Amino acid sequence: MLFESLGRRILLISFDLLQVGSELQDIIHAKLEKRGFGQDEIVLQASHTHGAPATDKASARLGIPDERFVTDLGDAVDDLVGQVQGQEPVEVVFEIFEGQLRHSINRRRRWPFPTISRMYGFSLTSTAFSPNPKGPKDERATVLLIRGSREDRPLAVIWHYACHPTAVVPTDAISADFPGKVRERLRRRLGAVPCLFIPGFCGNIRPHIVPAPRPVPLRERLRRWARIALVGDLFPPVSAEDWRRWSDSLASELDAIAQQPATKTFMPRGLRTGSASVPLSTFFRGTAPPKPLCAQVLCFDDALEIVAISAEPSVEWEAEIAEAVPEPPQCLRLYAGYLGSLCGYLPTSAQVPEGGYEVKGFQPLFGFAGEFDAKEIGPAVLSCVRRAFEAARSNPGRIG
Repeated sequence: MLFESLGRRILLISFDLLQVGSELQDIIHAKLEKRGFGQDEIVLQASHTHGAPATDKASARLGIPDERFVTDLGDAVDDLVGQVQGQEPVEVVFEIFEGQLRHSINRRRRWPFPTISRMYGFSLTSTAFSPNPKGPKDERATVLLIRGSREDRPLAVIWHYACHPTAVVPTDAISADFPGKVRERLRRRLGAVPCLFIPGFCGNIRPHIVPAPRPVPLRERLRRWARIALVGDLFPPVSAEDWRRWSDSLASELDAIAQQPATKTFMPRGLRTGSASVPLSTFFRGTAPPKPLCAQVLCFDDALEIVAISAEPSVEWEAEIAEAVPEPPQCLRLYAGYLGSLCGYLPTSAQVPEGGYEVKGFQPLFGFAGEFDAKEIGPAVLSCVRRAFEAARSNPGRIG
């Protein structure tokens, strides 16, 4: 989707990928520079589906990228942007629909008993990768339907939800996971329009799938109790049918939200964009990938803001950013992770001393080896986001 304004424009591109990654981002930037786009005008957003080919060499332990695939994908983006630029501009109306889902769960849980694991060794207490029904999450779901102002026909959909797309079964399938299910459902009603998923701050949030009741042999129950005693509570195994039931329910409820009366309708006139970055060395001590933490802000009037970060932020960052940079009155703000060249997980300062996967366990998979600085991570991230907002406020444009 290309939003144009007098003096400003923003190109929003969504991928069914775990992450965009540095190599693909560099290819796209180089190709689109020839079409006149600056890097600040391009937003590259991954859905974070875990059922996609790898694209980032810094995360080779998650999958070694096929260079031909990455090159072909960059060519496909260039061709698609050429098609978009060849279209006649259309004045648009935004319809915003909001509701609540019930499909996610927090996956960080303090385990007060001794555990033994391959990842952390022996610990008297730990922060386990376990179901935490009392932990924070964000079940808000938002659908932005974009219509032509004259023909009143749907042109595109952007939808937002804070949940890891990690649940598709079988796990070795090439799949868009639940964002693909939602896309199919919405297109069934709206036609073959672009349908972009913006994943929220869901670094510590995953699908809440309750397996269908089934007989469990005594041996399997004993093995599970033994694993709980050794490593803490575990998420139950799910079947392909469990995943289909859960994802169908999510898609159905999301579509129902989009058919309720809109909570806000407006014709955007002002477009503001801004970006900023901070070196990882500002808040991480040790070895880290050679990429910064980036923030991009996209504002439509004072009615809608999208704040994107090139990491997997824990859901608690939503409240911290909202306190540091309050939302304008009557403004809807969407928080988005998985921007561009994703660096890795982004724990809060309170989570750093707790440890757990989002602090320590992920590091080898993303090229990290060291420690987060609990005193510096909060000020560094919030300063980066503030500077992105300041850049947006100094770069106003009017929708053309």
